[in-house]
Amino acid sequence: MMTIQARIWRIVLYTFLFAITAVVLFPILWMVLTSIKPEREIYSFVPKWLPTRIDWSHYRVVWFEKNFWLYFLNSIFVASVTALVSTVVATLGGYALARFSFRGRTVLSTAVLMIYLVPIILLALPFYLALSAIGLFDTRLGLILAVSTYAVPFAVWVLRGFFSQIPPEIEEAAMVDGASRLGALYWVVLPVAVPGILATALFAFILAWDDYLFALIVISSDDLRTLPLAIGLLAGDYLVSDGQMMAMGTITTLPIAIVYLVFQRFFISGLTSGSVKG
Repeated sequence: MMTIQARIWRIVLYTFLFAITAVVLFPILWMVLTSIKPEREIYSFVPKWLPTRIDWSHYRVVWFEKNFWLYFLNSIFVASVTALVSTVVATLGGYALARFSFRGRTVLSTAVLMIYLVPIILLALPFYLALSAIGLFDTRLGLILAVSTYAVPFAVWVLRGFFSQIPPEIEEAAMVDGASRLGALYWVVLPVAVPGILATALFAFILAWDDYLFALIVISSDDLRTLPLAIGLLAGDYLVSDGQMMAMGTITTLPIAIVYLVFQRFFISGLTSGSVKG
């Protein structure tokens, strides 16, 4: 039976967690509510918590007149392909670092993580020069390659730790039965590593979805802009109202929030499992 002191501590803990959650979620809630308020209520002297009526005009203007539907599709495409490319490369790289013994493996594993710690701004000029030299400047493929090279190192590190926890005997048994190394990886190891692989894919997707600096460096055409880049450029437009800015923020934030809530279990289990060993 729980003592009075334990109940008090539980109440204090829950109160503290509720307060932290409220502080974190308040700006998002205010953004969503502001995006559906009529213009006069946004600029009223006395702030209104809830709109007297729901006004979707900000979303209509942003979506159709500001071409946000195009930027949204660009972000979906870039983030999805980046997640796919990063996950495939990280799966093969993480498996190789976890299973194969070769000279310098530990140094290489550490170097992979250190690359991820390099500030993005230091990579700006090299990426600009490299993509310009090979003709991929101002292309979706160039942006995908740029973001993927930043997402892959951390993804390799996570999957290396995850594959290290899978007993090698299960794939050895498959190879004894006649399977190749790649066959054992595909049919035996990958089904067990699904949480880690999904976590890696989600990490790469979110990183590409939120990317601003690489998009600013690589993309110059309006029809190739992603959501963060479009918001950054439209923020200086005096014709864009606060309600429209909140609508743009909501459109950009909600898809990631929904993806995270749906795959939260895989994301947390994948990252925590991969950080235990390796």
